[in-house]
Amino acid sequence: MSSTLDNQFLSKRPDAISLMAVIVHVAFVFCPVYLAAIFGWNFALPFLWLWYGASMNGLVNLMHECAHGHTFKRRSWCDFLGRWILAPLTFSDFDNYRQLHWEHHRSLGEQGDPKYTYKMDIRGRRFPILLLKCLLGIEAVKKFAYQINNRNKMKESRSQSWIIRIIVTQFIFITSLFAVSGWFNSHDTKALCGAVLAYVIVYAYGTLSLTLLMATLRAIAEHQDGMDKPTLVGTAALRNLRCGPIGRLLLGCYGFAEHATHHSLPFIPSYHLVLATKVFSTEDRYLIPRLTYLSLLRQQVIRPESQKIEHAI
Repeated sequence: MSSTLDNQFLSKRPDAISLMAVIVHVAFVFCPVYLAAIFGWNFALPFLWLWYGASMNGLVNLMHECAHGHTFKRRSWCDFLGRWILAPLTFSDFDNYRQLHWEHHRSLGEQGDPKYTYKMDIRGRRFPILLLKCLLGIEAVKKFAYQINNRNKMKESRSQSWIIRIIVTQFIFITSLFAVSGWFNSHDTKALCGAVLAYVIVYAYGTLSLTLLMATLRAIAEHQDGMDKPTLVGTAALRNLRCGPIGRLLLGCYGFAEHATHHSLPFIPSYHLVLATKVFSTEDRYLIPRLTYLSLLRQQVIRPESQKIEHAI
């Protein structure tokens, strides 16, 4: 590979373009929350919850891009976006997330790999059980407890400033919902109800149920061994996945569809990974995307009970 092509993979696009892309993406994801604040109790509320909850996974992917420092040329901008906006909106600690994620890269498929979601068994009846546990908030509590437990083991994560960031960001967000609802609803009671419904049902419940489900299924598709016989690193699979526009928006954005390429070359920004995959797949056929997220997950659900899943939980 020529040095010119290497530079093309490593170069970052102008911050103005990245900023515009982030603004458009955030606006799309949070549009249903503000629509719920305007309309209040309405027949469209389940649709708005579905829109927000499913698409919010894309902003979790964006937080991953920030953790790698790829979103902007300026690392401080990546840290600000991840630390003050994305992580607080998902009720998480960006710095702890980054530490756990780098540990995931270092110990992929080993006993010390902190990412447990891809090890979840979703064969047969286990899939509707996972769905029910997500909808009831059980998985959210489990994941939060797991992260807190891992956080307490890391000396670098003893600071409690992340809680302050959550409080500040959530306060600003809630205030904006009341402002938008009040602007479009002259009746104070309707404005109050609209903002509360938007925050509690569409945003909070959407994040802790549907977004968590989407992130879990995405991780399973990327790293769980399967009938497609992927490359294995320890007990973890490495595969790239084919994506249409909707699949990429909801699951594979920011290079997650090119997950095997990303793990091999984590220093490449997500917007170069499609080209990098095309180039390197000529040398490594396992990098060729074969299955979509939906077809891979379907295989995992109908996978025979006789086929062992390593470290299934």
